Amino acid sequence: MSAEGEPETVRRRCARVLLVDDEDRVLLFYSRDYMGPGVEYFVTPGGGLDPGETLEEGAVREVFEETGLRLDPGGLGPVVAEAAGVWSDGPELEIHSEDVYFFQRVAHFDPVRDRLEEVEQAEFTAARWLTPGEVAAADALVFPAGIADLLKDLTGGTGPVAPVRLAWGAWRWNADRDWTPTERASILDR
Repeated sequence: MSAEGEPETVRRRCARVLLVDDEDRVLLFYSRDYMGPGVEYFVTPGGGLDPGETLEEGAVREVFEETGLRLDPGGLGPVVAEAAGVWSDGPELEIHSEDVYFFQRVAHFDPVRDRLEEVEQAEFTAARWLTPGEVAAADALVFPAGIADLLKDLTGGTGPVAPVRLAWGAWRWNADRDWTPTERASILDR
């Protein structure tokens, strides 16, 4: 936190991958109680770029670290979506994120999560393959942007000609209210 009591601001470019198996299920990481009691959400594989990395290099590195799956940066599917906004997980830091989403069909596999960073191990309690219906039902809980409509188009073979802009669905810390189970819906609707 800065001397003036304002949170530190970090700008972050992220590469995320929508990994879809042969049964049109997408891989998402699930978290519960990490951000606060009763707060649950899903996260797409991916994360921040390392210095000098291209989007493709960052995407395949993140997928490998988070799932054990090795992808070829040159064979990665297209960027199908973008999202941007601000999120935080506490009062000290505010992250201004610009995320791109790649689409990649893969054979079904069991994620190996032994390369997760310590904070990811604490945050992501499970890796789940969700059907299109399950994603639609949980779309408001997908961080940082809802993907149900996009996945419906992609798995139906009508992917976008150019990347679509997804509505930012991530939340921010509110020092006056904190996060509680009863406020979860309002937090996730921001």
